[in-house]
Amino acid sequence: MKLGSKLLAAPLLTALVVFGVGQINTWLTAREAGTNQESFKTSFETFRTLSSLQEQLGQMHYGVYRTVALMASLDDAKVKAFRTELAGQVAAIKRVTATVVGDGDGDASLKESVAQAAKQMDKYLAQADSAIDLSSVDPNTGIAALRGADESFAALSQTLGGVLARLDARSSEDLAASNQRTRHLTLLLAAAGLAAAGMAVWLSWLTQRRLVGELQRAGEVATAVAAGNLTIDAASSRADEVGDELSRRCSRGDG
Repeated sequence: MKLGSKLLAAPLLTALVVFGVGQINTWLTAREAGTNQESFKTSFETFRTLSSLQEQLGQMHYGVYRTVALMASLDDAKVKAFRTELAGQVAAIKRVTATVVGDGDGDASLKESVAQAAKQMDKYLAQADSAIDLSSVDPNTGIAALRGADESFAALSQTLGGVLARLDARSSEDLAASNQRTRHLTLLLAAAGLAAAGMAVWLSWLTQRRLVGELQRAGEVATAVAAGNLTIDAASSRADEVGDELSRRCSRGDG
């Protein structure tokens, strides 16, 4: 390798390492950003679903009150159809609520809240259906029986609010963990770049040290040959311009 190539090796190595570290950092940051985007999208869809469920529950509860209040003007077929529809609505809301927790979700608090919401829905359905049944006999009795359904509805709303709060907190935790991973990776890559730069500086210093030593030896050989000492050993293992010059001086001294 020629001397110019050796002198360029260290800067080129540093440039390649810096470029590589930059590319890796960009790729890892982009991947982490993509993961965060998917997580945000999932969280947003879950929030929207739960908000929609809360709205459906409110409309459903209003429908129960309305049915009890208008019981005197409703025939048995309409009352039966409403009770069937009410049971179907509660079952559908339970199924959707259960999807909030994935199969591999290890969040015990979230699982407990979702399970509690399901029990509260069953309790609410039983109380609301009983109130409708009682109101068919006596509207006042049915309205009084709705107090228990009111309490269950309020508890259910509070539980679903807790689920939303837990999901929001978990999203914040995931974002904080992502930022921590990004900082950790950045520090690791910076340390790798610094180590590589240090290695390049050391290689550059070593090359210069050897070069200065060989140049000093070339000067000594030239001085000895000029003084008439033609037996001095000027052999060199270097395969660059300095080694060529020493070999040339050695050959001239032998001649």
